[in-house]
Amino acid sequence: MGCASPNPFHWQDLFNQPVEKVCGQPGVKLAPDGRSYDVEFLNALYRVDPVTRHMVELEPDPDRRLTEEFQILLIRYLVADNGGPVTGKEISEKDLQGGVTFFQGPHALHVEPIVRLYGDAPDDFEKRARELGAIPSLYGDRGMKFFPFPEIPVTYVLWTQDNEFPASVTIMFDKSIEGWFSLDMIFLVVLIVTERIAGRDCHC
Repeated sequence: MGCASPNPFHWQDLFNQPVEKVCGQPGVKLAPDGRSYDVEFLNALYRVDPVTRHMVELEPDPDRRLTEEFQILLIRYLVADNGGPVTGKEISEKDLQGGVTFFQGPHALHVEPIVRLYGDAPDDFEKRARELGAIPSLYGDRGMKFFPFPEIPVTYVLWTQDNEFPASVTIMFDKSIEGWFSLDMIFLVVLIVTERIAGRDCHC
């Protein structure tokens, strides 16, 4: 993943949005400068300035360099139609409209780093997940529900290796995610959350 700036189209789209619409997104507030937005993502806080077209992590790591993919995801969240509250109905990527054909090949959900790091270490996975604000979920050998955005939960289900099957990870989404994001943005959500869990996402 690169650290280039997003295409100006994304910034212009954000710039054109009514402030009250953007600030209506869960986890978003108008910054003290009156033009930027403070946005929650996992356990971190970001400032997004559509005027200067600049984004920075405020906490916990102000020195983090943000990937182009991450910046695009935050902007697309800010301009998204509000998908509504969490439904409590969890589905796999195959249950998303068009998901069976989309999430294949280069668009397969990015979970291999989790399998590699935690396939035989569910306690370590839970510890790392809790550091990112995740909560336990009753799936698999260890399920952890992450909140990349306050009302967009994503559950990682770890299945540890046994005598018959290798370790694996599956992803569950709340059905409401379809109202927030297109399939390519859902792919980015998982890509970025996985890299954040692995601790290697945004340092270039």
